[in-house]
Amino acid sequence: MNRQFVNFICLALSIYSVNVLAQADFPNKPITIVVPYSPGGVSDALGRGIAQKLSQDLKAQVLVENKAGGNTLIGATHVAKSTPDGYTLLLTAEATLTINPLIYAKLPYDVERNFSPIVAIAQVPQSLIVSSKLGISNYQDFVAHAKKNAGKVSYATLGVGSTAHLNFEMFQRTVGLAMTDIPFKGASVAINDLIGGHVDAMIVSTGLIAAQAKSGSLRALASAGNKRSTLLPDVPTFREIGVSNFYPSSWFALLAPAGTPQEVVQKLNASVNKIIKDDTLKTSLFDKFSLEAIGGTSETLRALMRSDIERMAPVVKDLGIKLD
Repeated sequence: MNRQFVNFICLALSIYSVNVLAQADFPNKPITIVVPYSPGGVSDALGRGIAQKLSQDLKAQVLVENKAGGNTLIGATHVAKSTPDGYTLLLTAEATLTINPLIYAKLPYDVERNFSPIVAIAQVPQSLIVSSKLGISNYQDFVAHAKKNAGKVSYATLGVGSTAHLNFEMFQRTVGLAMTDIPFKGASVAINDLIGGHVDAMIVSTGLIAAQAKSGSLRALASAGNKRSTLLPDVPTFREIGVSNFYPSSWFALLAPAGTPQEVVQKLNASVNKIIKDDTLKTSLFDKFSLEAIGGTSETLRALMRSDIERMAPVVKDLGIKLD
C-alpha cells in the first residue's frame, strides 16, 4: 500500500511538473484565434490585426480561423469545447457573451462556466443616423419629428435581439419615442436602404457610416463616446446633446476555454494590453474603424460582461424575445 501511494505521488508530481513547464514555455506551438464571423468585417479585421501583433510579441505563429454561422454560436461553441491550454481562443463581439444568453432558450455553451475571460480589447461607439431624404439635420428636430409621427417613423435593425435592435429600443425608452423597427439581414443592406429613403433611422457603428455621413448621403445626428469621433468631428456626442444616460456601443473581447491555466491567461492579457497601445495598430485599425481601446484585467472583462447582461435583460424581457 505504501509503495502504491508513493507511486501515485510521484506520478502526480510528474504531471504537475509537465503542466508547469508547459505553462512557462507557452506558447510553443501555433495559437488559433477563432472569429465567429465571416471575413471582411470589423471583427475579422480586428482579429487579424491582434493576431499579427501577438505573433510578434509572443514570438509564435498566431492564426485566425473564421467560423461564422448560428449567430456566432458555431465559433463560440467550438472554442468552449476546445482543450483549455491557451492555443484556441475566441475573439468576438459582446452579443455572443451578453445578448445570446438572454435571447436563446438553450445555448450550447454557458458564458460563466465555459469561458475564461482574457481581456476586453476595444469598444465601437455607435452613431444615430438618419436618411438625408428626411430633410432633418440635427438631433432635436429628429426627436420632434419622431414624436409628432409616432409609429410612422422607422428604424433599421439587424434582426430581433441584435445589438442594433436593443440599442435602438433603449434609445426609444430613454427619449420617449415610439418607432417601427424594420429588420435587415446585414448592415450594408440597411445602410443602402437608409440612403434610398426606404427606412428612416438606425444606430450603427460610426466607422461603417463615416464616409456616407461626410458625403451627405446620410446624416449623423449624435455619436457615443467620451469625446467626438475623429471620423466625424462635427457630430456631437449623446452627452453633448443632453442624453447622458445612453451610451450605445459594441465591444470586442478575447476569451479562452474555461480551465485555461491562469498563468497563460495572464500572459495573453499582458500581451494584448501592450498591443492595443501600439501606435501602428492605432493608425491602421483603431482609427480606421473608430475603435476605442479598453484593456484592463480579465476581471475587468468579466465585470463588463455582467453589467451588459444586467443592462440588456429588462429590455429583452419587456420585448418578450426568446429564440429556440
